[in-house]
Amino acid sequence: MIRYLIKNNFKLMLRNKWNLIILVLGPVLIIMALSAAFAELMKSYEGVDEFSAGYRVSKDFVMYEHMDEIKEAGNKSGIDLYEYPEGKPEEIIANNKLAGFVEFTGDSYVLYKSGDYEVEGLTLEYFVSRIMDEGLRGVLQGIAAETGGIDAMGSVSEVNMLPEEELPYMPAVDSTDYYGIVYIVYFCWCGMVCATGVLSNEKKYGIGKKFQVSIQSELKLYISRLLPTVSVVTVGMGIATGTTILLYGIHWGNALLSALVVFMMILAGVSFGLMLYYLSDNMAITVIVLFTVVWFMGFFGGSFETYMYSSSSDTLKQLSPLYHGNRALVELSCMGHSSYVNSAVIYSLIITFGCSVVSVVAGKLRRRGRA
Repeated sequence: MIRYLIKNNFKLMLRNKWNLIILVLGPVLIIMALSAAFAELMKSYEGVDEFSAGYRVSKDFVMYEHMDEIKEAGNKSGIDLYEYPEGKPEEIIANNKLAGFVEFTGDSYVLYKSGDYEVEGLTLEYFVSRIMDEGLRGVLQGIAAETGGIDAMGSVSEVNMLPEEELPYMPAVDSTDYYGIVYIVYFCWCGMVCATGVLSNEKKYGIGKKFQVSIQSELKLYISRLLPTVSVVTVGMGIATGTTILLYGIHWGNALLSALVVFMMILAGVSFGLMLYYLSDNMAITVIVLFTVVWFMGFFGGSFETYMYSSSSDTLKQLSPLYHGNRALVELSCMGHSSYVNSAVIYSLIITFGCSVVSVVAGKLRRRGRA
């Protein structure tokens, strides 16, 4: 029975050609428009010439012994770091025409940016935050392995090593690659529209009520809607991705990991949309709420303003599943690896499982109420 339902729903979705056309052409047209509109803006981000920045480091800084390696990493990313042991940071920046100044102390830092070098200052901020995030984590792991850990106050008494991997720095991303990736993710989360025809017909002809008195379990009925929807959205996104690659030459980096992240975004997005439908039992409400929530997740997740230079707080970004997917895919594209692949997959699995449980429970409660 469930195989018949899956096959039938799949056919019904494929017959709804307008939804499929929107799903495929939507990202293609938006990517074309935004990549062109923001080409100059993104070009200024990646085309920044080498610039200078100052720093002051305290001897209790956890990576004090490795400042030469940090300076070398900065040099590779176009940032010349000069040490200024004395003086006020603001005056040093003004007198030496620096893009910024960093004070390293303990396991933290304070960053000063020049108003005359806005893009350079943002690049410096990104570079330092990644150094502290990745480099410090590697240092602490090395200490834990060699000295047995950290003292009771959480301070580090000595530093014996840095991670062997190259310290990360600001990658170059053009507008075509960036928007060509993030809008595939955005439309993955809107893929629920493919199921509107099937769910509307069930409502129109009372099929849903017949299901409620059938012997089929609510879980099987849910799967009969989830699987064909995910399949159709996956095919649609595959066509859209292939089209944008041919038309715009978008680089996706690691193909297997990128495909995994995109598929998990589809799975989470469809599960979330189905949950909204099971809770509201109304297609119009489902679509409105879905698009509204996805818009806000995209706003904080980098779909409209690039996440690298977003003014939103890091907490809000981390709450958005689109941020994890966008960052993982963009970093895979420009660096070939990303620490956000794991969080994107895990976040998607949690959403998929949680939304599926809520949907099945809501379906059971509605069935009991109408039994």
